[in-house]
Amino acid sequence: MAGIGFELQKLARQESLSSVLAAGGHAAVIAAGPWLFTIASLAVISVTVERYVGLDALANFRAVIIYAFATSLVLTAPVTMVATRLVADALWARQPERVRPLLFAAFAMSAVSVSVGVVALSLYFRVPLALALAFACSTLTVALIWVALGFCGAVRDYGAVTASFLAGLAVAVLASLSAASAGFEAFGMVYGFASGLMVTFLGLTLRVLATFPHPVTGLRGGLRQLLGGFSTYRSLAWGALAGTAAVWIDKWVFWFSPVGESVQGGFVHAPLYDSAMFIASLVIIPSLASFVAKLETDFFERYQRYYGAIKSHGTIGQIEDARRRLSAHTLDTLVLIAIAQVGICAVLIMTAPLLVEALNLQFRQIAILRFGALAAVFHFIFIAATSFLLFFDRRWLYLGLQTLFFLLNLTLSIVTVYLGQDYYGVGYFAACFISSLLAYIMATATFQNLNFLTFIGNNPSIKPSSAYAERGWLD
Repeated sequence: MAGIGFELQKLARQESLSSVLAAGGHAAVIAAGPWLFTIASLAVISVTVERYVGLDALANFRAVIIYAFATSLVLTAPVTMVATRLVADALWARQPERVRPLLFAAFAMSAVSVSVGVVALSLYFRVPLALALAFACSTLTVALIWVALGFCGAVRDYGAVTASFLAGLAVAVLASLSAASAGFEAFGMVYGFASGLMVTFLGLTLRVLATFPHPVTGLRGGLRQLLGGFSTYRSLAWGALAGTAAVWIDKWVFWFSPVGESVQGGFVHAPLYDSAMFIASLVIIPSLASFVAKLETDFFERYQRYYGAIKSHGTIGQIEDARRRLSAHTLDTLVLIAIAQVGICAVLIMTAPLLVEALNLQFRQIAILRFGALAAVFHFIFIAATSFLLFFDRRWLYLGLQTLFFLLNLTLSIVTVYLGQDYYGVGYFAACFISSLLAYIMATATFQNLNFLTFIGNNPSIKPSSAYAERGWLD
């Protein structure tokens, strides 16, 4: 739904420093709002509450929050992907009254899938009842945030979205600190954190509802739309599931390896690997923010010009000229953002020993941190390239690349675990490198063959032969 919100376009066209910073800040929230929320709140809470609750309770609290975000992201990704595609279809068809039923249906379906996952994990890890209930509360709230944030792509008010996250962050930190100072253990801190998440969820949801005020007579219509969407866009659903699982699969491998450790609440984690990779992954956020800003502005304008030339019955020369401009500008922008990402990565690699010492980490984590930073460069390229494929409806190619990334990260992470500590992080780096290379090749081929895809390959009125079907996958 890029291009629906015009606030970034308006800010980006202003030349003042404040407008540029505002556009970048809003883009960062849209690209990684829950991620930024977690980083900031966990950092403040971890620094301040240890003296009140002790290391064990703090470890339990962190583990619950990590599992809440991982579980909710993976289990809601298929629902969110299909729902937002249906919203885009509804807005394209000028039927905004379909948005509210889809939102409530997506909430309901996500809540059911996440509840099943929470129960399964709580039973598997034998989590104490009080902590399990807190885990369920936080996971369900985060799941609803993922859905609401997806729908916020159709909301023009980026300022309200950013304000929702900032308000939720403040409440989460204050409530968690209050619970810790009052003597509550990890479950009390989790409830405090969840209260902040609830503030963010309500802010996002109310903004969507205000944008689409059409009445809803029942949930059945929205569920029918969503279930039909899973049939039509099943490749998107499976691709979203594979892609989000791929982000976490290397962590899961280490959690259940000899490197993994258990906290008092029963959850397992791998502090040696997790903390270094967590820090390394932060370097991708500026690139994601820049990518979202470019997607909403320059890319979408050229995207519209290309299809506008087709709709206005332009000549083949005009259409080809628009295609070349779209292709050249898009790929050049991707390269420029990736180069900036390399610069940030280089700084992190050079300062890794200082960061490890400042953050009280172990020096044997330096190599993991460096491999993670290198991987972040190629992970960004993979995300950007596969996103472009979706703009041109190459859904099955998107699914294939996401599945490949998942299998590579799984296999190579298992190999690096058994190779030993010197190779930790190499598996994730290699998976990102190979997947990004293939994704970039496929994205480039898509732009080169865009006229064929538009008129023949993706034209629903034409039944492709086997040769065309093969070409549509490989080109």
